[in-house]
Amino acid sequence: MKKTLLSLAAATLGLLPGAMAQTVLSGGGDLNPDLKTSAEALKKWQDLRVGMCVHWGPSSLSGKEIGWSRGTKTPTPVYDSLYLRFNPDRFDADEWCRLMKRWGMRYLSPTSKHHDGFSIWFSDYSEYDMENTPGKRDIMGELKKACDRHGIMLGAYYSNLDWYHPDWIPYSHGGPGPLFPKQADSPNPVRYFEYMANQVCELIDKYDLAFIQFDGEWDSTYTHEVGSEMYRRFHTLKPEVLLNTRVDIGRRMAGADNHIDMDGSKYAGDFQDRERLVGRGNNVTVWGDHPWQAWVTLDKSQWSWNPEPRLMTAEELIRDMVQIVGSNGNYMINLGPRPDGTFEPGQVALMDTLGMWLKAHGDAVYGTRGGPYYPFEGGVSTRNGKRAWLLVTDPSVQTLELPAPAQRLLSAKDGLSGKKIPFTTAGSKTRFGLPEVQPGQPVRILELKFDSPVGMAPRN
Repeated sequence: MKKTLLSLAAATLGLLPGAMAQTVLSGGGDLNPDLKTSAEALKKWQDLRVGMCVHWGPSSLSGKEIGWSRGTKTPTPVYDSLYLRFNPDRFDADEWCRLMKRWGMRYLSPTSKHHDGFSIWFSDYSEYDMENTPGKRDIMGELKKACDRHGIMLGAYYSNLDWYHPDWIPYSHGGPGPLFPKQADSPNPVRYFEYMANQVCELIDKYDLAFIQFDGEWDSTYTHEVGSEMYRRFHTLKPEVLLNTRVDIGRRMAGADNHIDMDGSKYAGDFQDRERLVGRGNNVTVWGDHPWQAWVTLDKSQWSWNPEPRLMTAEELIRDMVQIVGSNGNYMINLGPRPDGTFEPGQVALMDTLGMWLKAHGDAVYGTRGGPYYPFEGGVSTRNGKRAWLLVTDPSVQTLELPAPAQRLLSAKDGLSGKKIPFTTAGSKTRFGLPEVQPGQPVRILELKFDSPVGMAPRN
């Protein structure tokens, strides 16, 4: 039997006592000025640099987009009954983790609950979950055990809004589903936020998640006060858990398609998601001094399984990842597993290419930060200690002239052949010659060594 909702009334009306984390980096905003995230946890997540998410659930049976196709491309009664046929009998959490390691992925964010309201775990607060599917498999539980065995960080995506739940307002994409009783005063947002808080606390508590990736904060029902309280509630439960800025409404207040929303003085959140919206072509590769990740899809046409995908090319994927890491962000690539829990061969082959590149050049990615040079025309750079890497993505560029950092450059070599690369430093500029473009190499790499840990050079 499922649990009844625990009261969040006190938390809605007033602030819960919170634990102070280590260092002021990002945190609870103006309503929780005492509450900051853990510097150690944030560094650990940033050091991983490359991760994977999956959009997956009963909706994959339709081949249409998760959540958004409900009541549009798929009639609501049909969509809401898909869980009765969802039996991912070939899902193997260990195989997912083996593939992730082969692909160079260091963390995972499965879709625990999308806007359609379905819970991919055995939730004590919902009948609309994996426990009531023919498969009866706790996907989150299996992934947690496998990720721990394989050394992969596990988090989860969670939608703030819920078109299935009768207490969420505004009703959209078909209205409430049948498995929650509609009460006399429904919709009741306060009661819905109790439900949301209990589910997220359940995820954090049951599966010891390292981060939560929220989404769906754009509706006016979700307010700055609610987001700030959610931040405090979850950090009180686990002070080192990382919560993206969509736990609050900073993105919405920043304006349409403006993904520069890390205003830690007002809005709560530990790291920023910049989402490349399907069909929009919006750019997410803007330099960020704050912790952030690009959230992008392997399939350019939708996030969940698509029988007719339009995949990125290997060159596009590698260059995209390089541009993000060199812009000081993490790179999280989304895949859509098939209904049975396996990945399409085309996705596997494409990710294998990325994995081979990362195996050869991972030093320029893992554990790095953007710099010492701000993104320049034709490429980016990364740094770690006394080493840095120039990552040139434009094959037409022949030479580079960049502002010199304060540290002295000792040597430069071709990251592919190991040969020395000529450079000259005059005044405040360093000029590099570049190796020729090699067939099948989407990025030219120069490895630089400095006389001390290298900091940021001036902007051009």
